[in-house]
Amino acid sequence: MLGFRCNCLAGVIGNLLEHYDSALFGLLAPFIAPLFFADHDPVIALILTYGMLPLGFLTRPLGSLFFGWIGDRYGRKEALFCSLSGTALATVAMGSLPLYQEAGIWAPVLLAAGRMVQGFCAAGESTGGAIFVLEHTEREKQGWISSLYDASSIGGILIASALVAAFSSQGWIEAYWRLLFWLGGGTAFFGMWIRLEAKEGAEFVRAPRMKSIQIFKEHRKALGAIVLASGFSYTTYSLAFTLMNGYVPLITSLSKTEVMEINTILLVADFALLPLFGWLANRWGKERLMFFGAVCSACGAIPLFSLLSSATLATVIFVRLAIIVFGVAFAAPYHAWALERVPARHRYLILSFGSALGSQLIGMPTSAICLWLYQTSGWSFAPGIYLMAAALGATYALVRKSTGSDLQALSNR
Repeated sequence: MLGFRCNCLAGVIGNLLEHYDSALFGLLAPFIAPLFFADHDPVIALILTYGMLPLGFLTRPLGSLFFGWIGDRYGRKEALFCSLSGTALATVAMGSLPLYQEAGIWAPVLLAAGRMVQGFCAAGESTGGAIFVLEHTEREKQGWISSLYDASSIGGILIASALVAAFSSQGWIEAYWRLLFWLGGGTAFFGMWIRLEAKEGAEFVRAPRMKSIQIFKEHRKALGAIVLASGFSYTTYSLAFTLMNGYVPLITSLSKTEVMEINTILLVADFALLPLFGWLANRWGKERLMFFGAVCSACGAIPLFSLLSSATLATVIFVRLAIIVFGVAFAAPYHAWALERVPARHRYLILSFGSALGSQLIGMPTSAICLWLYQTSGWSFAPGIYLMAAALGATYALVRKSTGSDLQALSNR
């Protein structure tokens, strides 16, 4: 049992750090924007800082290919150690960067480079950590453990949110914002030490030498299913916790402050619901629970967003909570479901690359596309169209069958 706990901690800690880092940068953006873009108008400086958030679109797919190859060829432990090492160094470096007054234009350039390195290294963490943990888990418990692993993602975001709120309330951020980056890096170095003690899972089989294009061709249907499923999961999160904070004040009389005040509470609800739905996945079945979440999202997307027109705070909470519940029902057993789509010998590469594509191509542009749909049409339910499309894609991924080569490989693993 001690070994299982050590291995679980080794897998989870990197995932928690990845989400801590991503949330931390977004939360600190309003405070550090004037420091790195001192010669710009405050609004322009904030826009330029927020513009660094999607830089992972460029580096995450590359990172997933690199760490996926290491994970399948040399072991999950080696890939995760290298990934966490790179993330830790990038995080510490970002907290040590010179400001605009000291380095001029090089300050924001280095900050952007740090974000890109973070994205590259983090691509080996979230999916790779889930694979590592679940390959140490008994099959009948994988749905439950998958949900707990996913809860660590929300845990990282909550820690970042709580620390930024505490530093802000004490007036410390402008002087001590670097400490928050260094804390993330320090946690990563602790995680690296834990990973040195971890053991490789029994399912790991060293992948034979094959070109990536051959592997993708062999498992193309599984890859497509992972892209659609991970994209939908990321979309539900983006809608509930990102889009709503800016969209609701546009179409209602509610202020940004009122909408933001319930954001942390809903994050806590998300965190608490994940283990519950993980337990339900073990009782009802992973595919059945995920199908419930995807179909309810597809059917309820437009009606739910239609309720937002001139809605009260209670109505907004209901809509956001409904999106969260359906999204959690799908996300809780997702990692355990994805694990079964691909044989162990190519699992790290296919799942990491598919997840990177899904999150960056479908999930990341969610807020921008939804706002564009609303601006173009004037319909308050316009974001529901995007959610419905993503949910239908995930439903298709659930019912789509594996190729013959996938089934044969899975039966022989």
